[in-house]
Parts: sequence; C-alpha cells; structure tokens
Amino acid sequence: MTLPRWLILLASIVLFCAGLMHILGYFFALPVLAKAGIDPQVLGAVKAVWFVFSVELVVLSPAFVWISRRPGLRSLLIFLAIIPLADAVLMYYYVGLFIGTDMVAVGALLLVAGAWLLPRSESA
Repeated sequence: MTLPRWLILLASIVLFCAGLMHILGYFFALPVLAKAGIDPQVLGAVKAVWFVFSVELVVLSPAFVWISRRPGLRSLLIFLAIIPLADAVLMYYYVGLFIGTDMVAVGALLLVAGAWLLPRSESA
C-alpha cells in the first residue's frame, strides 16, 4: 500500500474513533445541560447537532477510504476533506483546545495530505 493510502486510512481511523468518542461524550454532557435548566427546544437542538456531528465522522471515515481507492476521484477526496478541516477550525474557535478537537484536526490534516499525494490521473 502506498503512502497516500496509509495516510488516508490513518485519517479515517482517527476520525472514526473521534466520532465514536463523541457519541460516548453525549451521555456525560447532555445530562449536565438538562440539569442546568436549558430550554427544551435548545436542548433538542444541541442533541441533534451532537448526533449529526458524530454520524458525520462515523459515516465519512469509511467513505474516505473507499473513495481513495477509486480511480480519478482525487479531486473529490480533496473537496470532501474540507468537511473535517472546517469542523476542526470551528471546534478550535468555539470549543477550544481538547482531545476531540485535536483528533479531528489531526485526522483532517492526514486526510488532506493523503489526498494531495494521490496521483492526479487516478486515485488507485
């Protein structure tokens, strides 16, 4: 297996694990928010966004590996790498430095590097 494929595989593993850890974090963070007396509609929105982000990472991770093995899809992979990259930037800005932010940032950078190193004519 080539270096770009290894980088993309590693990125996908990191992002997948970050998504699973984010799902587990739900069971610790949401009860605290519920006890704080937050408006039920706001709490519902937080729950939805929490799971959307988790599902995004868990679903996109295997898709990145799959796309990287298809010929001619390098540009699509680079384009899709914007998603975790934007997630990382927004997380650093709004949430700050913690292990989840670092995992998403590392995964995004590995994905960008791997996608960039794929051959231009074909991805396989």
